[in-house]
Amino acid sequence: MRARRARAAGALTAALVVLLTACTAGGGDPSPASSATVDPGPGPEDVVASPVVPEGGTEVRVDVHPVVRDGDLAVLTLDLTPLEDLGEDGSVTLHGFGGPMATNLRLSDPANVRLVDLERDVVHHAAVDADTEPVVAPKGWERLRGPGGTRLQIPYAAPDADVTEMSLFLPGAPLVASVPVIDGDVPSSVRPDAPRPTATSTATPSPEPEPERIAVDRIVAAPVFPLDSASAELEGAVKTVESTERVDVQLGADVLFEFDQATLTPAAGEAIALVAARIAEREPGTVSVVGHTDDQGDDAYNLDLSRRRAQAVADALGPLVGPGYRMQVDGRGEAEPFVANDSDENRALNRRVAVSLTSTVTTRTDVTATGELPPFGDKGLVGQGEEPLLVDSSSRRHEVQASARTVHGHVVVDLTVRGVDDYAGTGMVLPSLRGWSSHRGQGTDTPLDVAGRAVILDGATKLYPMDYRIGTTERAPDGEWLTLTDLRGATRIDGGQSRVYSFVYPRMATDAVTFQVGSGSVFDTDFRIVDVPVRQEARD
Repeated sequence: MRARRARAAGALTAALVVLLTACTAGGGDPSPASSATVDPGPGPEDVVASPVVPEGGTEVRVDVHPVVRDGDLAVLTLDLTPLEDLGEDGSVTLHGFGGPMATNLRLSDPANVRLVDLERDVVHHAAVDADTEPVVAPKGWERLRGPGGTRLQIPYAAPDADVTEMSLFLPGAPLVASVPVIDGDVPSSVRPDAPRPTATSTATPSPEPEPERIAVDRIVAAPVFPLDSASAELEGAVKTVESTERVDVQLGADVLFEFDQATLTPAAGEAIALVAARIAEREPGTVSVVGHTDDQGDDAYNLDLSRRRAQAVADALGPLVGPGYRMQVDGRGEAEPFVANDSDENRALNRRVAVSLTSTVTTRTDVTATGELPPFGDKGLVGQGEEPLLVDSSSRRHEVQASARTVHGHVVVDLTVRGVDDYAGTGMVLPSLRGWSSHRGQGTDTPLDVAGRAVILDGATKLYPMDYRIGTTERAPDGEWLTLTDLRGATRIDGGQSRVYSFVYPRMATDAVTFQVGSGSVFDTDFRIVDVPVRQEARD
């Protein structure tokens, strides 16, 4: 970089000399020359965003600097400054920045600070060492001490060379849609505004401690996870989960077939057309079509019925997608339930035909809204547009307010939660906000602490927050999943404070959505906000 800058400076000097010589060669004064300036773009120490988040009863300003690409890594620099008195011990723990409880992630892992590429649908977590400890600077970053705050530097895997911006997911703040990605020198680990020791007439100042830097030599992995999007269309008859590499569609058998039959109903055509549209977005390959039943009836009969139903779907789907997509048909009967067969509702979920294709995306279409908005439970509250809605629980009173926008086509909802009581202290915040979405079946797990229970609706089409698999555990052999929402849904909000929860959803072309937390039939703090306008991003 320095060599290129030196060559550029030399070329510029030579050009100026030639210009001045030409202007004065004939005698007389040189003519005024027009000069054009080129914006050099942001520098490593520039601040591109400064959200304020509540932490431990105080408010903390987070100054965000550009992401600096340095070889295989990219370093994010955040300056954390308390805006209020830190209390008796002069410190505050940044609980909201850590990972969710009941996972392999630690509080010392700033898992709630994530770089996201919403154009390519990937999320970057902090780099780790051989013991999966995060390699960040400084150590003990999660304890913010003193009024001057601290500088936190987090390394991630570097994005591709053509990536010039990424989104930043910060806890308690709206998603920062665009953080520049630049090449250059990583900023100093010491803030420019950090206090320096000064000499006095009676003493010589102690030497400054060596600034703590990122221990790059300890890094063994910088995780990058592909994002999955999930939607339910035709009143839940077609449920789609997809990533850049794979698409899985669950077709409800009760919509496709009459009871105990394997002949498609007239109403099945629209559902199968939706499946064909999802398949056709991808490169040709083998399409797996597998039938499933609930646990009612004879095992052998259920196995045969599931195979005949899968064949009926494959026969209808094949002509719609063309000869490049070979159908592979199978039936599993009741052997692989999606959820436990412990209620009529769950048995209906298990009666299904699963269609999947492992293939990369070639074209992409937005989820299309169809049908009428489904009913909401009588325990829930209903709000309108961007108007505040008062939510009372047994011990707290909050005001919630939703706004929506698009980022690279994805719908992003920013929910502002304000404490409008006199409460101060620890405790659960909006219990209905915490929890996981229900679109993943048995063998998977999502930490309860994640604020992932909110969906958006456009007509009868439901979109779940985007999520990603971080690994497997003994109780979750099919994956432990995190959502692209706040991973610490119960972080403290005192009376008079506000916290913003951002929810990132799949791509959808729409001007307004309904934002819904819960079903309205379980908690009296569930709520639905209808007709939230979606502001479209402005891009060149």
